[in-house]
Amino acid sequence: MSKDIKDVNGIVEKTPKVVSFVAKSGTGKTTLIEKIIKILSEKGYRVSSIKHTDHDFNADIPGKDSWRHKNAGAYSTMILSGSKMAFFSDIDSSLKIINMIPKYFRGSDIVIIEGFKDIDIKKIELFRKELNPDLKLRFGNDSNLLLICSDEFIDDIKTPQININNAQEIADYIECNIISQVDS
Repeated sequence: MSKDIKDVNGIVEKTPKVVSFVAKSGTGKTTLIEKIIKILSEKGYRVSSIKHTDHDFNADIPGKDSWRHKNAGAYSTMILSGSKMAFFSDIDSSLKIINMIPKYFRGSDIVIIEGFKDIDIKKIELFRKELNPDLKLRFGNDSNLLLICSDEFIDDIKTPQININNAQEIADYIECNIISQVDS
């Protein structure tokens, strides 16, 4: 990850820590991430998230002004109020997500990603025996794998393991081993 950056006023803003939750579809990534975001947010952390999808999507509301601007040909458009914003933009498909994080998530303590399994970032693999009866990890050899969250303990694995149903313990692990870690 890049180093901390100064804003236009010279105020240093931390580049957020990043972790990706990876698993087979149906494992419960979204549900677990939702619980972890709630726990970490209640502790006072500024948590952001990115959901990867392989499908094209339109998150704006058809007929609204921002939708009309974008559909008229605007490359980017933003909806902005006194307390919220939404940003819609086309992107260059070669743009790497890791380069987007410092730009769009400045000020966050952590960005939790659902997916992006093939990028070089810290990962937590979620695992359910019913979806993997042979107990074979998909990312077991990935040097970025920090934690395995499973409903069944997996023998002969050096990577730390926490029960997938214990969101509090997983959030505590993220706090101690990712958010609180000093970059070197």
